[in-house]
Amino acid sequence: MPENIRILLIEDSPKEAGLVERYLREAEENFSVVHEDRLDSGLARLAEGQIDVILLDLDLPDSHGLETIRSLHAKSPHLPVVVLSDRVDRDLAAKAIKDGAQDCLPKSNVDPDSLTRCVRYAIERTHRQLVESTLENSEARYRGLVNSLPVCVLQKDLDGRFIFANEAYSEFTGHVVEDILGKTDFDLSPPDVAEKFREDDRKVSESGKQFRDIEVNTTDGHTSWVEVIKSPIRDAHGKIVGTQAIFWDVTERQMAVEALLKAKDAAEEANRAKSEFLANMSHEIRTPLNAVIGMAELLLDTSLTQTQRDYLKMVHESGESLLSVINDILDFSKIEAGKLDLVSKPFDLRETVGDMMKPLGVRAGGNGLELTCHFESDVPAVIEGDPHRLRQIIVNLVGNAIKFTEQGEIDFDVSVDSRDNGNVDLHFEIRDTGIGIPDHKLGTIFEAFEQADTGSTRQYGGTGLGLAICARLVDLMGGKIWVESNVGEGSSFHFTAPFPVTRADRIPHPRAAARIQGTRVLIVDDNATNRTILDEIARSWGMRTQLAADAEEGLMLLKEAYSVGDPHALLLTDVEMPGKDGIDLIAATRDIPNLKDILVIVLSSSERPTTRKRCEDLRISSFLMKPVKQSELFDAIIVALGVASPEDENEVKSIGGLPKIRPLKVLLAEDNRANQRLAIALLQKWGHDVTLAESGKQAVEHWERGDFDLIVMDVQMPEMDGLQATQAIREREKEEGGHVPIIAMTAHALAGDREKCLESGMDGYTSKPLRIQELHQAIAEFFSAEEPAKAQVDSNPSATEPQIDWSHALRACDGDKDLFFDLLHLFLEETPELLNSLDKAIEESNTEAIHRSAHTVVGSLRIIGPTEAGETALQIEKAAQHNAIEQATKLSQQLRNQIDTLFGEASQIVEGRQTLP
Repeated sequence: MPENIRILLIEDSPKEAGLVERYLREAEENFSVVHEDRLDSGLARLAEGQIDVILLDLDLPDSHGLETIRSLHAKSPHLPVVVLSDRVDRDLAAKAIKDGAQDCLPKSNVDPDSLTRCVRYAIERTHRQLVESTLENSEARYRGLVNSLPVCVLQKDLDGRFIFANEAYSEFTGHVVEDILGKTDFDLSPPDVAEKFREDDRKVSESGKQFRDIEVNTTDGHTSWVEVIKSPIRDAHGKIVGTQAIFWDVTERQMAVEALLKAKDAAEEANRAKSEFLANMSHEIRTPLNAVIGMAELLLDTSLTQTQRDYLKMVHESGESLLSVINDILDFSKIEAGKLDLVSKPFDLRETVGDMMKPLGVRAGGNGLELTCHFESDVPAVIEGDPHRLRQIIVNLVGNAIKFTEQGEIDFDVSVDSRDNGNVDLHFEIRDTGIGIPDHKLGTIFEAFEQADTGSTRQYGGTGLGLAICARLVDLMGGKIWVESNVGEGSSFHFTAPFPVTRADRIPHPRAAARIQGTRVLIVDDNATNRTILDEIARSWGMRTQLAADAEEGLMLLKEAYSVGDPHALLLTDVEMPGKDGIDLIAATRDIPNLKDILVIVLSSSERPTTRKRCEDLRISSFLMKPVKQSELFDAIIVALGVASPEDENEVKSIGGLPKIRPLKVLLAEDNRANQRLAIALLQKWGHDVTLAESGKQAVEHWERGDFDLIVMDVQMPEMDGLQATQAIREREKEEGGHVPIIAMTAHALAGDREKCLESGMDGYTSKPLRIQELHQAIAEFFSAEEPAKAQVDSNPSATEPQIDWSHALRACDGDKDLFFDLLHLFLEETPELLNSLDKAIEESNTEAIHRSAHTVVGSLRIIGPTEAGETALQIEKAAQHNAIEQATKLSQQLRNQIDTLFGEASQIVEGRQTLP
């Protein structure tokens, strides 16, 4: 009841109204009174609200008798009304209450107490009636709702007696509701069934938790199933007072489930049979298809008319396309049939991924896209797993990203999800800015033969098996794969897999890494992801980095750094940038005296001959293809800074510990006599038959006349260099068929030169001076090998401490001292002639001859190992490139002095006056 009771008094007699108002003020209750003398003004006052009870005179100027009550009740049906009557009349009071009043008080009996009682009674009675009415309506709605439900609903008390049952339950059991109420399950069901129901009820009432089950009913002679939900009934205080059950017939659904399970078993058996059949048929198809392709290649090697050749090429190309489809199907069918097994071996994750990203980067660059590759710092270097299958997954996902992306970038990231007991869970993510995948396709994209781009007018080709194969391979690895995508915004493919970590990471070139710490480097790239990756890598080596988003900002930072006395030692710049590109930036630095000698490493997504030529003209240190590997970037930096050469810290091991390769017929193209002698001796020592060509032109002629298993090709040679010779051979092979492996052999060990060799058509790469293990490994890539034998290296104690480390040259000869002495004799015999040729070229100011002679001297000295004389000869070679005749003249005298020292020690070793290390 409200603390302040607001009363509307409708009374036309001022005297009686004043008396009532006085009584109300005298009452103990807190009453507030509003007086009106007409019904219409009273109704208006009601419209304003804020009234708790009405005191009403029945005889008003504008209304008379019980009609007055009806008017008020119509306006405010839930507002309590107390009638003030002029006479004591029980019939009138009964009629007033029937028509909506809560009480009738004769005016002759009015006093403060009676008014208080009547007002209180009216308010309480109205509230009680309202609550009862609400409960009745709620009960009626509940019963109406429950009785209309197509499911059975029943309620029991804690003794198991039915206290409610709906019409559906009555129909289900065949009993009318009146016969059910008060009964128990034992009155309606067999004892064993009733006992189960009673036990379920006890579980619900004791635990207070919902219970759900599918129950079998066999009481009427046939089997049926019902799904039941039982829950506790609680009173207003939360006490459990009974149980409620809702159940419905699921016989048809259950029979369908059992039928589906049987069908599923049959389908899985049929699918296994299909997969085994598909695997066998794939092999059966490949056999004649290989014959078709092989015979087509043989026929292309014969004399044909142009029409015949065109037709045959179409047969060959169609066969290759069909073989690619069959390979996809074969991989998929192997997985489906459970016949694909993963191998496990240690491999360098960054090198493996970096190598596969190179051709993908070229492909992305050709489409105007940026491909980035990023490894978190805690990702281990060497893990154990199946590198071939991991490569297959990554190439497929990145290749898809390139195919379905028209502009923007593709980012490949590797991070660690978790580590546990020597194992690491790696997370691979491939993000693109491509066309995206519709929501309705996300759930089926990894299923076989599914593609986001479907229909007869598909823009993008493919079998639809690539992602299915990826999903199966990830599952075989014990990982998971998923995709997130928005149409028009791009997609993110993720997969995880566990790998054992085989050994602790090793810091490459530890001495060089320590020496580049603190070096200041400026990184210029318009792609924010690339800048972040390069910054993270450089900082991990202790370098001081500064970043610029374009050439203009980069040039400003270079000038600013020089002006404050903290210049950059190295510029690392992208080539392809909007507006002023990387080449323009380098050219600008070369025109500024304070910046013209800054060391530069260039990164590019594509290599155009004109770009390479401009970079050479601008004296860049290295040209690297994106996405750049961490190892090749490190090598490029230490070489550019003059800290070390890539081979300085590589340990050269004896060939005896490496796998043996069958005897091969090898064509060696090399113009330097010392390198000829070393390479021939090593190859012959390994059992190979060697034919020598002293120029690229001779190499092509020998290849045309002979049948060689392998060509080892020097890059820089007179008449025709190794790149041109390789291109000539590859062009001829296109016409005549076949493919002979060609391994590049060059003194330039930078990553850009490696890519240049491979793009010219070469298959492998090894740097000078020749390193036993590297050369052997390059050859082993193409030919099967036997189990390795134990390595044996001869060693003799040194009698004297030489100034030159001759052990490098001895290791380069695989510990063969006879070969080593032959090379020393050749060095003593050939070098004076080379120096004379160099002096003559300098005297004639013939920069081309200076460059060629100095390069030959560098090649001869590399066999000995890193020497001051080799470094000086390299400087002469570079001076010739820039027409610096005067600088070459000064350096030539320095070179002679250094070589004199080498001659002295070499002579002592040859004459036996100094022992080998």
